[in-house]
Amino acid sequence: MLDCAFCIDFGSAYTKVSLRPGAQNPAALLRCDDAAVELWAPTVVAVEWAKGEQRMEFGYKAAGVRPGGNIAVFTDFKKDLFAPPTPETPAQPPLDALLQSAEFDVLAAKYGVLPPEVAGLRNLIASARAFGGARPDRGGAPEARRLANAKAAAHHYFKWLRERVLAACAKFSNSVLRYEDIPVRVAVPALGGTAELAQHPGCQRLREALEMTGWRLDERPFVSEPESNVVGVLTRGFNALTPKKRKINFREMFNRGPLVTVLAGDKNHPTYRALLIDVGAFTTDFAALSVDTGGKAADTSNGAGFAVAQHSVPFGLTNLDASVRAGLTEEKRTALDGLSRKDFEAFQNSAYADGVGLRLGGGRILGGEADKPAVQKALNAFTDRLMAETVSFCKQLGPTASMQELILTGGGSNVPAVREALMTAAQAAGGFVKTHAPGITAAQANSPLIDKLDAQSTRGASALGGASIYFERDCY
Repeated sequence: MLDCAFCIDFGSAYTKVSLRPGAQNPAALLRCDDAAVELWAPTVVAVEWAKGEQRMEFGYKAAGVRPGGNIAVFTDFKKDLFAPPTPETPAQPPLDALLQSAEFDVLAAKYGVLPPEVAGLRNLIASARAFGGARPDRGGAPEARRLANAKAAAHHYFKWLRERVLAACAKFSNSVLRYEDIPVRVAVPALGGTAELAQHPGCQRLREALEMTGWRLDERPFVSEPESNVVGVLTRGFNALTPKKRKINFREMFNRGPLVTVLAGDKNHPTYRALLIDVGAFTTDFAALSVDTGGKAADTSNGAGFAVAQHSVPFGLTNLDASVRAGLTEEKRTALDGLSRKDFEAFQNSAYADGVGLRLGGGRILGGEADKPAVQKALNAFTDRLMAETVSFCKQLGPTASMQELILTGGGSNVPAVREALMTAAQAAGGFVKTHAPGITAAQANSPLIDKLDAQSTRGASALGGASIYFERDCY
């Protein structure tokens, strides 16, 4: 069992990092950027080229940079990392294949080269190649160019992120922990199932970027976003072990809702299910955590018999953005393309949630009254697809459980139309005694109990859950 663990929730819009500093310590989100009130960092890399040299910004600083001229801003590169292989996807360069091979590790050990020195060499080669000091977004096949840019952006971003994480940890008073040695897990989409999660090309590319930038990966380097998300919401990052057997104490960890009633043994409520729907920028994630006690008290010292069904769909807010963009005039599309990531997010909030649009200079408004038909059409198509995916996932779960919870997270759940559509679809699949979602009231939830999620739970639950002892299988 790992006593300590980092978990990175590498999101398309935001990256969140959590730390569990001890086996029974709660996991907590780290402040990895310069913003004093935020616990996550925008997944953005901005690069400016001048006289053959390049200057980079990351996180919130990069999010405020406008693209154009000698400046390129890389966003949504997670989607390109996880894109399926195509005939135009470049093969791994021979030098990279050599450096990443097991044979190279054996040769290095033979000559007494230490693992940190090997990692440094890999990092040096990758840094020298990444972006190459010239504009990377020109020339070559589009698919190959996007992947090369995504790999370069991920390399530089994770290098910067590690520096920020260690700087954040240096502020703690713990003089025993060596934070640079704590293993890291990464929460990733459950694309193509979870049995061979680490074999997905996107995970292999993430592993390369992490290892080359100094991160120490856990033996289980990847956990699925849907499962880690539902664990993060239900436990709030809390961890607990039984005193003697040192097994997970599920009643203590999941002590904030209907699950406790079922685990304690209730003949009227022998079954439980939590349904999570996370609408992100790149994917929409579904997870169902279920248990059937038969109405008897569960022996949680050897596991509680949880069953987890999960699925990620490569369909998210970037698809809504593309539909809205297609419905705008050419002039407004050009204006949209010229926004910084920070201003673009303001556009999303004002157009999708508030319906007032983003005010630009000269009296121009993006997504305002004139654009409402295009925005509404795109929203309707978007929510229709999400509802269909929800119904399809729920059909695979079998009979409705006697005690159910609905959990809505991700940036998309902040959009009222999206939130209402998901609640409607989920309610049709079975009633819920408790609903967790941002920005809801009891009347809107249509369930006896509500949990109005704060931003930390809405955005950061996957990182909190991914660091949990729930994923330490030797504790079951």
